[in-house]
Amino acid sequence: MSLLLTAFTTPANTLVIADTAAPPGSLPTPAVFTTPSPPLIDGNNEYIWSPNNESGQIVTFQTDFPIGGLPITVAVGLAAFYSFAANETANVTASLQVLNAAGIIVTDTPLFTGSNGGNPDNITNASGDALIQTGLLTGETARIRVTAIVTAPITLPYEPANTGRYLGEIIVRDIVGI
Repeated sequence: MSLLLTAFTTPANTLVIADTAAPPGSLPTPAVFTTPSPPLIDGNNEYIWSPNNESGQIVTFQTDFPIGGLPITVAVGLAAFYSFAANETANVTASLQVLNAAGIIVTDTPLFTGSNGGNPDNITNASGDALIQTGLLTGETARIRVTAIVTAPITLPYEPANTGRYLGEIIVRDIVGI
């Protein structure tokens, strides 16, 4: 199995698409880095959060991980492994998407789901595999889209509000090219 991708959630690849603390009309917006904290995932402690901060806040993140190096017009099996952590409850879902040259989703294959159970000290793993059966035509691209719904701790009436945090790492391997 060859390595196709390893990447972390960052403000460059992650949007906040829903946020209970966001003012109307302010979404989507890029995530922002928070204060580094444990637990570390592969030595990384660069957690992200919404630019807004509120006790008990619920934020939905959408992260796109482009997959390069796939053969064109060949079916490829992929295995994806996702490690994630948050300082309160985090639920993730992911799908493998193929987009045409115009950026329109051509196929959307469910890949995995996972939950950390609300433990701020846990690193949780989710995984899945899929087959890009039609292959990639000229101009088409593939990505894994991870959607995470994360709840910040409830810290009221204490100040300041405890900022939520979320970090994910994806590793994608090519199982076999047909």
